[in-house]
This record gives sequence, C-alpha cells and structure tokens, in this order.
Amino acid sequence: MLKLGNTAFIFVLLCSLAASPSLISISKAQEDNAAPQRSLKLVTEEYPPLNTMDKEGKITGSATELLRLAAKSKKIDLDIEMLPWKRAYQIALSYHSTCIYSTWRTSEREKKFQWIGPLGNDAWSFFAPKNKNIKIVTLKDTYQYRVGGIDGWAFTQYLQHNNHPYLDLIPVEDETNALKLQRGRIDLWATGRISGHQIMKQTKIADIEEVYAVREIGLWLACNTDTDPKIIEDLQNALDQFERDGTAKKIRATFKF
Repeated sequence: MLKLGNTAFIFVLLCSLAASPSLISISKAQEDNAAPQRSLKLVTEEYPPLNTMDKEGKITGSATELLRLAAKSKKIDLDIEMLPWKRAYQIALSYHSTCIYSTWRTSEREKKFQWIGPLGNDAWSFFAPKNKNIKIVTLKDTYQYRVGGIDGWAFTQYLQHNNHPYLDLIPVEDETNALKLQRGRIDLWATGRISGHQIMKQTKIADIEEVYAVREIGLWLACNTDTDPKIIEDLQNALDQFERDGTAKKIRATFKF
C-alpha cells in the first residue's frame, strides 16, 4: 500500500477539492444549515407614529422601521403582529424569543423583561377640551373628572393604583377616547403625549389640548426574559449606532416624530 506523508496528503486533498468545486459547495451548505436561525416574534399595538398600520395593512411607524433595520443589520428575522395591548403584553411575558413594543419602561415592569432602546421619549399626559379651561396642577386635581384611557396601559394602571375614582376604559383604539373627549362623554383623556398629538393630527381634532403631564417616560422594546442575550446585545448595539450616525433621526423625521 502506498503511504503518504502529511504534506503529500494535504496536497492531494487540496487538488481533489479544486477539481470538485461541488464538494466545496456542499460543505458550505452544510455549514449554513448547521448555523442556528436567529429570529424574534414582535407584538405591538396601534400607537402612532411609533407603531401603526398603513393603508395597505402593513405594520410600520418609526419604532417598527428602526427595529426592522436593526434586525436586518444583525441578520435577525422578525415576525411582527399587531394585537390588543393586554393580549400582546401577556404573550410577551409568556413566550421565549418574544418582545413587545413600544413599551413604557416602568419600575414595576423592569424585572419582567429584557429591555432594548429607547425607541422614543414620551410622557403620561392628560388632554382636555380647550373651551373647558380645565387647570390641572397635581394628579388629585383630575379626581373630580371623568377620565378616558386604555385598559392595561401602564398609565391607566398607575391611575388605578392611585385610586382614581372616575375611569372610563376601553380595550383598544385610543382614537375613540379623543372623539369621546370632543363630544363631552369624558372630561379628560389619559394617553401618551406622542400618540395623543399624533391622533389629534390624524383625526383633525383641533379643539383639545394637553393640560398636564404626570411624568416623562421612555418607550422601549421589552423582550421575554428567556430571549437569547446575544440577540438583545446585537439589537441594542445596532440602535445605539443609529442614534450616533443620524439614522434614527432620519427615520423619525419620516414619520414626523
């Protein structure tokens, strides 16, 4: 039997591979198939202009497009679904590799998720009809008024924890609260500053105004605690880079935010 030294063996092997490029292709395909797929499930709600549905039924908005671009840059597949907030929140809490946005980051939620962001800076605000001349200085000043809000939102839960006596809550469609305020069915509208002003623009409601902000607060992507930490790190790094190089500013400007 012919015996080859190490050098001769390697030479013969390389020649064989060069003569058979298909072997290299097969080997590369096997490596690609062996690599774990990186993916996330994102759930969201209607909260313009950060997360919203366009006329063609596509989920878009400044936060959505920021996350899409960040995921693409890190080769992470995204599956995005729009749902009522309370349902979306429970899904993100319950399933690994699942995240919810745009989420107000509060101390009560801090340990329940891994956080990526911020995607924007917001405030918990009260809106009122301009012709009512309602003056609010403290939260307790709102206790004499009927307040409309969204069931399950952190702002609403904050009001419930502070025993607000007159809450009128709905599960979805914050635009409904703006219309209820305009028609006198509620006295104050409790919502996010960003979304409140955006809804006023979209519905062309000009006779209501922001009268009081409870707190300034950031909006984030909140991920299930069992999500791969490397994915969390990669997305955060991408978003940080977008803030530094002006990409985030351009995307927000596109949505007039």
